[in-house]
This record gives sequence, C-alpha cells and structure tokens, in this order.
Amino acid sequence: MKRYFLATAIFCAGAVSGCEEKNTTSLDLGFLEVNPRTVEVLIPFGDFVDDVQVFGGYGSAADLGRGFVGQDFGGLDARTLLHVGDYPTISAVVPGTLSFSTARVVLFFDTLRGTLDGPVAIQLFDVQEQWHPPTVTWEAAVDTAGDPRAWSQPGGGVTTLLGGGTFDITPVQPAGGGEAGFKDSVSIRIDSATVAALGDGTSGTTGLLVAAAQPGKLLHLVDVGFRITTRASALPDSTFEESAPLEDLVFMSDPAPTAPLGWIRVGGTPAWRSVLTMSIPRTITGTPEVCGAVGCEVDLTEVDLNLAELVLTTRQAAPPFEPQDTTQVHVRTVLNPELLPKAPLGQVVPFPRDYAPELFSTQAGTQVPLWLTSLVIEVLRIAGETGTVPVTTIALFSNPEPNILGFTAFEGAGAGAPALRLLYTIANPVGLP
Repeated sequence: MKRYFLATAIFCAGAVSGCEEKNTTSLDLGFLEVNPRTVEVLIPFGDFVDDVQVFGGYGSAADLGRGFVGQDFGGLDARTLLHVGDYPTISAVVPGTLSFSTARVVLFFDTLRGTLDGPVAIQLFDVQEQWHPPTVTWEAAVDTAGDPRAWSQPGGGVTTLLGGGTFDITPVQPAGGGEAGFKDSVSIRIDSATVAALGDGTSGTTGLLVAAAQPGKLLHLVDVGFRITTRASALPDSTFEESAPLEDLVFMSDPAPTAPLGWIRVGGTPAWRSVLTMSIPRTITGTPEVCGAVGCEVDLTEVDLNLAELVLTTRQAAPPFEPQDTTQVHVRTVLNPELLPKAPLGQVVPFPRDYAPELFSTQAGTQVPLWLTSLVIEVLRIAGETGTVPVTTIALFSNPEPNILGFTAFEGAGAGAPALRLLYTIANPVGLP
C-alpha cells in the first residue's frame, strides 16, 4: 500500500458559526447527514511520475527580437548581429536626389536588466561573411540542412573595428533643469566608406556586430538606430539625418548550455521544454477521520476534486543563465508522445504561473505550485468511465517561446522532487470493509 502525506479539515454542513448549533425553529425531516470532509494529499514523485525528458532547440535567437552584449559574464560571451536595410531614396523633408556621407549607429540598452553597476565599453565591427538569422550561432554562420557554413573565426568571422563608445546608466540631469533621467543609449559614428559599403550589396559587407570590450558585463540590447548624414540635390549645402532600417537583430553566445541531467529546465533561447509522463493513482490511503481506525482506501473517481497542483522546487541556474525577468510557465498535454521532441501539443491547462527571477538565484529551493486541476479532473473522469487510468504526458514550456536568455530550473528526482498535491472533498465516511 502506498503511503501519502495527508491532512484533513472537517467542515460542518450547516451554518459557518458552529457545527453543533441547530435552528430550533426548523423541522427535523430526517435527512441523511452529509458531514463532508476536505482532505489534502501529497503524492510523492515516485508514485505518479513515470519519466522526465528535457528537450531544447525550440525557436531561435532571431525570434527574441533583442540582442545581448557581454564578455566573460560568468563564463559567457555574447555578441549581437544585425543587417542594414535599404537606404532611403527620397526625403520627406527636402526634395531632390539624396547622397550620403557618415552615419551614427545608436544602440539602445535596457536600463532595468543587465550589468548596470558601472560603465561598459562597447565596440562596433563590420561583418564580411554571409550569415543566416534564423540559424546563426557562435560557431555557424549558416546552419541549414542543405548549406551549413561555419564562421571562418567563431563569433562572427574576421571583422574590422569601426568604432566604440561607453554605456553608463548614471542619471543625466537635463540642461534646462528638472528630474534626472537615465542614459539608455550609445552613439557610435562610422565613416563614409563604411556607409557606402553597407549600402552596396556587392561590397561583401553583410552587416554589423556589437560586442562588449570588458569582462564581467552583460547588457540587453533592445533596439538600434542607423542615422545617415544626408544631402539632397535641391539643397546641396545643407545636411540632415535620414534613417535606414536595421533588420534581423539576433545574438549569438558561447558556450551554449548543455542538457540538464536529473533536473527540469523551462525557457531560455533557444527554448527548453520539460516533458513529464504521469500515471496518477486512482486510489489513495484515507485518513482516520475518513476511514475510521481500521483504515481504507479512497477512490479518487468518487470524490469531488477541488485542487490539483504540481509542486516544484526551484533550483539555482548557472550564473550566466539565471533568468533576469519573470518567466511564465505553461502546461499542455502532449498528444503524440512518440513524436517527441516535435510532438503536437493540446490545449493550455489553466492557469499558467509567473515565476520571479529571484526564485532561481537568491531564493532557490522555494516550493512553487503549477495548477493541474482541470487536467487531473479529466483523467479521473476517464478512469471512472473506463475503469483504467490513462497515462498522461505533459509539456512544461515558457510563454512566449523563446522568452529570455536565461531559463527556469527545478529539481528532478531526489531531494526536492516534484510532488502532486490534491485537495478533495468526500461527502461521507467510507464504509468499513
């Protein structure tokens, strides 16, 4: 017989103010006493989990829509690539044919996330090799099945330094007074020859690369502007700035995280999913309040299930991959487990949960719930109708996917292993055998 941790709360069927209080003005019609009991049970990992698998590679860095710039941040290097789009052919400000000289590349950084405890030196390089945004990595410029190509040198190939600047979040006091604000950008000027090469599809220059120039730092690059110094034929003696679009903002990092051994991982870029195969028990050991002194087993298909939670214990991720933002974890059933890691998924199980980043760093070891109530109710309904409890496979994944550079981590088998918490109500004591 399996043993579970149990707690029982007894509720009266009448008024909330007291279980023994009776209404003296009402008639005793001899109804059957309901005497419901609400019971909590905690089913340990080994009694309901058949298997845990962790899969990576969902989505790509190009799907994230932001970049990262870092050097030896907990052992991690990160650089950001971008393509320059077509230059403007007309101006909304000045008529005439346009010509271009120098330009400014304006890098906008997140002022809430990243290493913000001091100035960070930033460098800008050109890129001379063709690269494929959806598949580019630190090692591979193109990683498609039909045309894989490695960088001539890991991290972007052989590049040329175009310029640099310093990002410093130190509050800036406006010239006209008022409340100080944070500096969120760095402007790096590039020369006219580079501007011409970036605008010429035959030049061999395929984009720009942004890197950090000092160790121990990691910044989140949220946007980039490309401002070109421009002249129009109608006013050849005047200059103004026009913008060219910057496309395919994508980061590459080294090293890539290896697959976890014995623990659960969710999120990251590319994203990770954890898949649990479960056999939820139909019968569990009842408490003395439910069964009496002789003991009994409770059939979960014959009770009212109020709550089902997967109780997870958070784990500290490696420093470069600690999440720096809240992660929302969703649960879906896996429709065809034999097709993993590309198996289709069912509907989202209500309700997804948000987990704060500190749960995976300073507060690692915290128990957190993930709701499975509707899923377990459906499993028990099928068991009641068919006499067999179906094996259920669920996927834990982040939303959106990918979402951030770091990922959430939870303990697997062993200390802090997942448990299934059930809260159910039974109307009457179970009859003695």
